[in-house]
Amino acid sequence: MGVLLILHSVWRWVVLLAALGALYGLIRAGRGVALSPLFERSIRFYPVILDLQIALGILLWLAQRLGGVPLTSVQVIHPVWGVLAAGAAHAAAAFRERENPIRARGMLIAYSLSLILILIALSSVGAFPFGRR
Repeated sequence: MGVLLILHSVWRWVVLLAALGALYGLIRAGRGVALSPLFERSIRFYPVILDLQIALGILLWLAQRLGGVPLTSVQVIHPVWGVLAAGAAHAAAAFRERENPIRARGMLIAYSLSLILILIALSSVGAFPFGRR
């Protein structure tokens, strides 16, 4: 269970960096600026990176349940915020086939909502930058 917690805690930084890279890339795409491959990959793979974080969280949650750790309110609300964040990130797919200004704006809104929900999920457990973890 300790290894899963470490992986889940470290992977959050990858999620945050991918989210910021995707948002920056979408802002630039909305302005008609050509994107570097790094930002194109951030836009494309952000939901996948977030899905890996959700999978690690589910495995951690199940390991805690099987280990007899009592369920707390934080262990209920934190996963809910995470799943909502993933849903918002995947909602951006509805805009992928649109023309560029609408595509970039719609995806930017969906990814921004996803990042806000991630920050709420982090604050619900007191994770850095909101606490000591």
